[in-house]
Amino acid sequence: MKIYRLIILLILVSLSACRREGIPEVNKLVKHSLYASNPSDESLKTRTQLDVTDDRNVLWTAREKISIFSGGGNYEFQGGNDDLAFSAVFTGVGPADLGNYIALYPYNSSAGYDGTYVSTTLTAYQLGKAGSFADGCLITADDASGNTISFNHVCSGLRFMVSRDDIKAVSIRGNNGEKIAGDFRFRFTAEDTPVAEAGTEECVSLKPSSGSTFEVGTYYYIVILPAVFSKGFTLMADSGSQVGELRFDSEVSFAAGKFKNITGNLDERMSWAAPSGQVYYGQENSFCIRPGETISFDVNPRKIYGSWQRSGLIASASVPDEAEVLWGNESVASASVYDGKLTITASGTPGSALVAIKKNGTILWSYLIWVTESAPAETTLPGGGKMLPPLGGNCYFQWGRKDPLLSSANHAPNQGTEGLAYSIAHPAEFIDEDGVTVSARDWFSAGGSGQDSHLWGADGAKTVWDPCPQGYRVPSEDEVNFDFNFLSDNFDEMGYISNNGLYSYGRTYWTRTPWGESASALDDGDFTYTNVISSLSRVMAAPVRCIKE
Repeated sequence: MKIYRLIILLILVSLSACRREGIPEVNKLVKHSLYASNPSDESLKTRTQLDVTDDRNVLWTAREKISIFSGGGNYEFQGGNDDLAFSAVFTGVGPADLGNYIALYPYNSSAGYDGTYVSTTLTAYQLGKAGSFADGCLITADDASGNTISFNHVCSGLRFMVSRDDIKAVSIRGNNGEKIAGDFRFRFTAEDTPVAEAGTEECVSLKPSSGSTFEVGTYYYIVILPAVFSKGFTLMADSGSQVGELRFDSEVSFAAGKFKNITGNLDERMSWAAPSGQVYYGQENSFCIRPGETISFDVNPRKIYGSWQRSGLIASASVPDEAEVLWGNESVASASVYDGKLTITASGTPGSALVAIKKNGTILWSYLIWVTESAPAETTLPGGGKMLPPLGGNCYFQWGRKDPLLSSANHAPNQGTEGLAYSIAHPAEFIDEDGVTVSARDWFSAGGSGQDSHLWGADGAKTVWDPCPQGYRVPSEDEVNFDFNFLSDNFDEMGYISNNGLYSYGRTYWTRTPWGESASALDDGDFTYTNVISSLSRVMAAPVRCIKE
């Protein structure tokens, strides 16, 4: 027994010696205290440095958290200061030597740092009220060393006030589809200034942080990523019974740390109208993706405002619970919807597909997925416009419909006054003319009195029915009124589906311009060699080539 004890003792001594001589101990984490200093401008005494003239005291609250990126880790540090303090001390554990580290507010367990870029999320809930901001809505950061942190601002935004007491939601959207929120990344310049790249969300739609409506006479802040809105931006307000719109049509830049002030009360500058009962889903109706690529986009229900313009999120409509590939399974490998987002994965086969979202088996909306090996090459028009190849490659559209049809599409009878609703629920069907009114051949209704000439936005902004991808729209007659030689040299003879639903040959491409009870189209049918624009029945289905906005 003594011999066994002696052997065990020798083994333990040997292991101890090995540890001392050559086997390093695991690097232990130690506790640190980091001081978040006041901004250099003592007159502000806040963490936000808002670029407005008053109401700038947005203070640290107790137990707020920050991320510290050091040695490849993301460490959680928590403040222990009093509520509403001008400065804060954050404590947490990290490597013994933090070295040069990145501090990020607010803490985000999924945020990352790869040595160049910090990746994080500007949350959907981003509305701040003067005096305090919701946790997580103001993203600030510092490229630091030592125990003192001086935060810089990654975000930007708008400040506004309202005078009416019934506004339940406010949203902001770029007029050209710029990304203003969601997942994004940023880096630090040589001057230690964080520079953000575009996010993933095109619209911020927000409700007041307390109560059901915005308080009259109180400043609010919409927080967005720094951006240049090349064609301006639009603000929307929703009272439940009315929708207000304030549109800025010239280029606007938003710089980090600066909040633009909406002069006067927001609601007093808006045009107001009753929202339509019609609902739409998502931001665009078609998407170009690469083979094998996966995309996800928002498909929450939204109201339509005014002349089919886009509006904010609504809660009263159906939320999709299922996705289905209606045709084109060879190009789309899978489609699913969860928590208001549609996720689509392309197969390795180029082509196009029609994907629908459903609720309890009923189609709510549908999307053209155009799978291409490379980005579709633009054609420069004589007038300088840039035009894509035929949308979807081999797809046809009845005038004003958002969904593509195949030349082999099944037929459905004219629905009278219910053509639009039927087209949404049956996007893959060719809807026939009414068979009675010869002069107004249309899928939308029976007879010319029920037509809608605004479906593709002939006289205004791009509509929710426009089939083109982001940044493009159906061209107007004026934009494509060139000579026959250009048409024959640059437009393939794809044919069209005629009034009776049969395929016919020819170079025929829709414009968004109505022509009486018919509509204008590029057409080589009259062979005059001077005029390539014809008046065609709206029930016909023709290709669409989208022009850059």
